[in-house]
Amino acid sequence: MEQLLDNLLKDLSKQVDHAEIYFEQADSTDVEILNAQINNAKDESFKGVGIRVINNQKQGFAHTTNINKIKETAKQAILNSKLNNTDENLTMVDEYDKYPTVYGLYDKQLEDYDLTDAIEYSNYLIDLTNQTECMPTGGGVGIAHDKTIIKNTNGVSVTESVTSSFASIEVNVEDGDVVSGAYSFDVSHYNDINAEEIVEEATELALSSRGGQKTQTRDTPVILDYRATRSLLGVFFSALSSENTQRGRSYFNGKKNTLVTTEEFTLTDDGTIPGALASSISDDEGTPSQKTILIEDGILKNFVYDAYRANKDEEEVTTTANASRSYNNVPSVGFSNLKLEFKEILPLEDITNGVLVTNIMGAHTANPITGDFSVEAVNAFEIKNGQRATPIKNAMISGNIFEIMKNAKAATKKTKQLGSCITPKLYVDNLRIIG
Repeated sequence: MEQLLDNLLKDLSKQVDHAEIYFEQADSTDVEILNAQINNAKDESFKGVGIRVINNQKQGFAHTTNINKIKETAKQAILNSKLNNTDENLTMVDEYDKYPTVYGLYDKQLEDYDLTDAIEYSNYLIDLTNQTECMPTGGGVGIAHDKTIIKNTNGVSVTESVTSSFASIEVNVEDGDVVSGAYSFDVSHYNDINAEEIVEEATELALSSRGGQKTQTRDTPVILDYRATRSLLGVFFSALSSENTQRGRSYFNGKKNTLVTTEEFTLTDDGTIPGALASSISDDEGTPSQKTILIEDGILKNFVYDAYRANKDEEEVTTTANASRSYNNVPSVGFSNLKLEFKEILPLEDITNGVLVTNIMGAHTANPITGDFSVEAVNAFEIKNGQRATPIKNAMISGNIFEIMKNAKAATKKTKQLGSCITPKLYVDNLRIIG
């Protein structure tokens, strides 16, 4: 495959100023659980190629899943470039001498993992759940092997393979005239997901959520569990994208080198963390992965950039290795591993009265510019004298994520990665609870 891509790139170099090929191969095994049964099980495999060219500062792009048609796809990319406007900021990254070694992204054990194994593991999740009072209503198991190749006419040549495994379970349990439900999952690059822990977390949460009571509307301390924290922080993270700052859609516009959060908080984007879900030797343009300090001791230090946005910025900046793409689109700004660190921890055991929120619904309705939100609290509980107490039903929480981060603390030493976010549970001093 690499020889085929090299030959195509050599051909393109004679026709355009710059050319880039992004090859992606994905082999996956997936099993779906529905109502205590295996609902669907499948193996899938595909190869895709995206070809991007820049000629006379005009960009063209085309993609295909038919490897036999990549020459035609290249011709289409060149044709498309002629239809676009000139953009002086268009660029492709130059060759790098060295890429970081990032451990923990590939597990050879997963090479032999097949559909029979995935079905067996899914049935084990079902059996474990059936040993409790809960019914498994959803979930599944997934295994994937992904290979990417990035090449351009500036000398970039990056090849990387990663594996991943995923398992989840969703459960319901009778709760009077209704049902109480919960969900748990885990993702890893390795074949090390613990079915017992997943089932225990989901079933314990569902059983504990039975008998929910109305809560009093008030401003109160709140602990946001990992999933609730990640959901609410989406708007906060988006304000750190150079694409949003350049389009005037970021709360942080004009606030670089000023205090924007509590001084006890540091946030980094780091694509080199061993075993982390968004780690890689390079970003999706071929820039070596790196660690970028975004907020340090509460001071806004940096935004994230790909090569295009770095060229477009008013300041003298370079790419922070944050180009993100797949074979069927051009690079755009994304995040690698966003790691949250707090100097101060205030655990649940130290709270006399408050609320614990395990998850939320409606985070997508938060205002991306102001940070205001009003969302439904899911699997929420009263906190009484340092203990999780009465479950809460039909409650909302509202506030402003940027104001929250000016006073937030960690609620646990332990962190968990959800998507790109590596976070502890979050303690919020004063959040509006609507009963």
